[in-house]
Amino acid sequence: MGGGRIQGKVQVPPEGIREAVRRLVAEGYAHLTAITAVDLQDSIELIYHFDGGGGYRHVSVKLPRANPTLPSIAQVVPGADYYEKEVRDLFGVNFQDGAEKRRFILPECYPPDAPPPLLKDVDPASVKALVAEAPTCQVDAVGLHAPLSPESVVVPVGPYHPAFKEPEYFSLVVDGERIVKAFVRIGFVHRGIEKAAESRSFFRDIFLVERICGICSTSHAWCFVEAVERLLNMEVPRRAAYLRTLVAELERIHSHALWLGLVGYWTGFETMFMWVWGLRETIMDLLEEISGNRVHKSFVTIGGVRRDVPDALLRRVSERVETFRREFESLLESLSYSEEIISRTKGIGRYSLDDARKYCAVGPVRRAAGDPFDVRRIEPYGAYPEVEFEVPTSNEGDVYNLIRVRVKEVVESASIIQQLVEKMPSGNPVPPKPFMGTVPEGEAYSRIEAPRGELFYYVKANNTHNPYRVKVRTPTLANIQLAAKILEGQTLSDFPVVVTSIDPCFSCMDRVTIIDLSGKRREVSSKFFESLRGVRR
Repeated sequence: MGGGRIQGKVQVPPEGIREAVRRLVAEGYAHLTAITAVDLQDSIELIYHFDGGGGYRHVSVKLPRANPTLPSIAQVVPGADYYEKEVRDLFGVNFQDGAEKRRFILPECYPPDAPPPLLKDVDPASVKALVAEAPTCQVDAVGLHAPLSPESVVVPVGPYHPAFKEPEYFSLVVDGERIVKAFVRIGFVHRGIEKAAESRSFFRDIFLVERICGICSTSHAWCFVEAVERLLNMEVPRRAAYLRTLVAELERIHSHALWLGLVGYWTGFETMFMWVWGLRETIMDLLEEISGNRVHKSFVTIGGVRRDVPDALLRRVSERVETFRREFESLLESLSYSEEIISRTKGIGRYSLDDARKYCAVGPVRRAAGDPFDVRRIEPYGAYPEVEFEVPTSNEGDVYNLIRVRVKEVVESASIIQQLVEKMPSGNPVPPKPFMGTVPEGEAYSRIEAPRGELFYYVKANNTHNPYRVKVRTPTLANIQLAAKILEGQTLSDFPVVVTSIDPCFSCMDRVTIIDLSGKRREVSSKFFESLRGVRR
C-alpha cells in the first residue's frame, strides 16, 4: 500500500473539470492531494489526485500545448488554489476564474513571453540564462482585491527574516497590530529538482530527492523509491521494510523535537529550546550509527536498503529510545503546565476542522483539529501493518494543541521503534547490486506520512533509464495556504509563532520593510518583532 500503479484515470474534457470535481467531492473524495502536470509533447495532461479515505481517484484532463486553458476548481476545493498557481508558473496553464495572475514560484524577472521551464523542449541552461540576464528581481507579493482602508498598512516580511527557517515572503495587510490579510510568495529556494530528475537515472535520483529536505530526507527517498518499485512490480525483503520504517520513525522524533524547540524559542521560552534540542541529540546519534550520516541518511534504495543494521545495534537503539522517551515525557509534562507556554500558545493560531479539510491540510496540522488523517493508517506501507500505534488527535486547532499532538506522536514513534526491534525479521535486506536498469512504461504514485504530513510522489516511466516525469508535493505546500488563512485576525506579535506552528520549510535573515500608505519606507530589525512579544490578543 502507500501508493500503486495508476491503472485507470477518469478522462474529463477541460470544460467539465469543475463539475466532475463537484461530483467527486460529493462522493467523499474531498482531499485533493496534488495536481500533476505532464508534458506529453503533443499535449499537456493535468492529473488531479483525489483521496477518499484510502481509495484514490485520478482525474485526467488533456490540453493543447498552445494556450492551455481550463476552469479553476478552487471554488469547489479551496486548497487547489496554490496547486494551480504552481502548474501555471511551471507549465503555462491558464486557470479561468482563479486567483491573481502574479508569479508564485518563478521570479518576477522571468520574462512573461519565455517558455514555462518544465516543458520538455526547454533547456535548463536557458532558464538560468534568462534569470541571470535580468538587472533586478523585485519581489512583489501583495495581491489585494480591494483598496486598503486609511488605517491599514502592508508589512512585507521576508524573504530573509529571523521569523523563518528558510526563505519565504509574506505580505501582511495590518490594521494597527491586527493582521487583516496575508499573501504568500514562495520559490526563493526552488532548485528545479523535478526537471533535474528527468536527466538522471532512477538510482541517481534517490540521492537528488533526498536533498529536497534535510530534516526528512529518508521520507523523500522512500516515497520516490516506493513509486519506482510499484512500476517494477518489486517486493522488498521484510527486514528491509522494517528497517525503512525504523529509520523513518527516528526521523519523525528528530523532526518533532526540532519543531518543539523552535516553538519554545519563538514563545520566548529559550530554556525549552535548549532542553528539547539537547534530548534530540540522542536520536541524531542513533541515526548516525545506523546510516553513517546525521542529515542525509542515504539509507533507502530500490529493492531494499543500502546496509543492514546488526542486531546488537538494534538492541541499543531500543534501549536508548526508551531512555529518551522517559526523559522526553518527564520534560514535556513539566513544560505542558508552564504558564509561559500556555499563555503564548493556547488560542493562538486557531482554526477549525472544516478549515483544515477545506484547504487540504495534512499531518499534525490536520490531526490537531480532530481528523485522524494519517497515511500510515489510511494506506499502510512498510512495516506499519505489523505494529500497533495510536493516531493522536485533538479537538481544537491552535498552537497549544499542535504541541500536544506532536508530543504524543513522539511517544508513539518510540513505541513503534521498540516493536520493530522486537519483531525484526531475519534475512538480507540489501539488494545484490544497485538498480541500474530500465523501468517499464507506466505511471505510479506513492505517498507516505512524513514528519510534517502526507508526502506525495508521482513517477512516469517510458522504458528508459531515466524517469519521464517526477512530481513532488511536499506537506508544506499543502499547509501553507491554511497558514495564510490562520494569520487573519492574529496580532503581529503572534506571526512567528503561527507560521512556526505548521512546521514549514523556511529559513531566515534579519530585516523587514514596512511601507505605509504615503509610500514611505523604513527598515526595522528583528528587534521590532521581539518588542511585540508582549502584545496580547
